[in-house]
Amino acid sequence: MLLAAAPAHAGFEEGRRAYDQGEYATAYREWRPLADQGLAAAQFLVGFMHERGQGVPPDAALAVAWYRRAAEQGDVYAQFRLGFLYAFGRAVERDDVLAADWYERAAAQGNEAARAALDQLRDEGRLAGPGASREVRQLRSAAERGAAAAQYQLALRYANGEGVSRDSAEAARWYRKAAEQGLAPAQYQLALRYANGDGVARDFEEAVKWYRRAARQGVAFAQFNLGVRYANGQGIERDPVLAYLWFSLAARGLLGKEADTARQARDSIRATLTPEQVTRGDGMVQAWRPEAESAGAAAATPRK
Repeated sequence: MLLAAAPAHAGFEEGRRAYDQGEYATAYREWRPLADQGLAAAQFLVGFMHERGQGVPPDAALAVAWYRRAAEQGDVYAQFRLGFLYAFGRAVERDDVLAADWYERAAAQGNEAARAALDQLRDEGRLAGPGASREVRQLRSAAERGAAAAQYQLALRYANGEGVSRDSAEAARWYRKAAEQGLAPAQYQLALRYANGDGVARDFEEAVKWYRRAARQGVAFAQFNLGVRYANGQGIERDPVLAYLWFSLAARGLLGKEADTARQARDSIRATLTPEQVTRGDGMVQAWRPEAESAGAAAATPRK
């Protein structure tokens, strides 16, 4: 069927006849110049012969390279073959996102086998879901390889229902993975979820743990929330001096009405302190410096 679908081209018919007769070396000699000239059908067939070792020594890397050249020109058979190779990890590292990408391209050209293969990937739970966007699948692929930034972005998608069905538990799971790698915004978001019981069981001690880690890296929202916990003794022993410290730092890092709220909280707790406690708290504020846990960990925190 692959040969029957190929376009007529000088030299191509000779290669077709030779291939049908099992004269693979002759077929390769006919098709290789056409592949070098950019004929997509010839590029696919040259790749196929390299993969199977027909007329040439088997070479999986060369096969993939030729398939890719043909696929990028729109050859539906090369697109399907690349999808297959990525789906099963043959000649390339298994990658469900790339498999789905190439299957989708072939399916868009009416290839029913590609459409069925794409559905199978979804049925096996290897994609983010039937409604998942390509962007989400790409993020998931990077997240599963351990990229903290991708884990955080994937969590945001699940939290907000962007490109995928909203799923608070899945959002919390990916926030945790990124948070454990030291990504400050993820630590803050995970703390919020423990504080509110969003996607996880409510646990104020866990919330404080993650607020503290994010706050130490300079996330002003986490600093404010940590101040609230120290002021109220929620999830941690009450400590007005530490509440004063974190409110002061939050007031310095926030903007607009949020900064006003932090300053009001700071001034309110200050009014309950002794002069000695105020002096100690001011000294802590002046001495404080952010402590990043990892490169890029203190990236800007979303306000929602």
